[in-house]
Amino acid sequence: MSVLDEWTGRRTPTRTGLAAPGPDPDDGALLRAMTDAREVDDFDMRHLRYFLTVVRAGTVSAAAQELRISQPSLSQQIRRLEQRIGAALFIRSSRGVELTAGGRAFLREIQGIPGQLRSAIAAVAPAPQVWQVGVCGGVPADVLIEVQHGLSGRRTHGGHQHGAKLRMRSVDVADQGELLQHGEIAFGIVRLPVPMPHLVRAVVRDEPLGVVMAREHPLAARTELTLRDLTRQRLLWYDEGCAPGFAQSVPAHLARLGWNSVLHPVDQDQHALFLHALRTTPDLVALRPRRAVEGEPHLVWRPLPAARPPRERLAVTALRDGHTARVLQEVAAERGWLFLSD
Repeated sequence: MSVLDEWTGRRTPTRTGLAAPGPDPDDGALLRAMTDAREVDDFDMRHLRYFLTVVRAGTVSAAAQELRISQPSLSQQIRRLEQRIGAALFIRSSRGVELTAGGRAFLREIQGIPGQLRSAIAAVAPAPQVWQVGVCGGVPADVLIEVQHGLSGRRTHGGHQHGAKLRMRSVDVADQGELLQHGEIAFGIVRLPVPMPHLVRAVVRDEPLGVVMAREHPLAARTELTLRDLTRQRLLWYDEGCAPGFAQSVPAHLARLGWNSVLHPVDQDQHALFLHALRTTPDLVALRPRRAVEGEPHLVWRPLPAARPPRERLAVTALRDGHTARVLQEVAAERGWLFLSD
């Protein structure tokens, strides 16, 4: 039995006066609540989840595996929580962790907070009005528009449009899994594959990759390229934090074709840097779908010399078995996106 099980079923102590019946709260209770909130307004709810998971799992390594974050990162977050509280919460040993006396007191007081907060939110906002969406680098604007129309314009069973709005922000794929787990983003936009089995995916765009180069490039005059041409070129590419699975799988595909490319990482969020690198480096090329560079006067696109070139698959992701996963499945059916649950 874990230390959390010892406290399951016990009534969490309450403070008198914090909840008053009827629509009008007691002034004293409200003032006390405001004071309490002010004293903990820099507290991160993620730390409560980390703490409860470590208590339940009994070891930091098992908790890190459950949370899908690294063990050093989880240990660091627990230390930050202890520093914020000003007391040690765990006794660490080779067998795992045990709660200190202070840790047991902290557990008694906080284990009901996540459920209370969730119930309070659900009581006033059963459906989110704004969905946060994490976007990996280099996603074309028309893909973002397609996702915007799909998620914010979906229809309910009664035929009415869903009122949720999207707020998109740049988030590396390496960080999206944790943010989805903690509810800080509702959806992610990524390049597949993503090494995250706890997610479902809906493919919005699936296109073959081709060679992109500056018009000044020595190979730009050729309408067809050979693998021998490409072996002498460096490849402008994504770093692993931006697109971990994609950044590894495509060069491996190219190596099987016979092009062992030397990679040249560039910030993919900045199109100006992408364009500048191609135009100022004579032996540098990139890989993009043809549509991504159409209309760009400084670049040319050529097909890869392969019967089955690597492909770029842009997808929307959500946590498996949650409300957003069901929403994504409905939208995929409406928009004709390929929904992947495995």
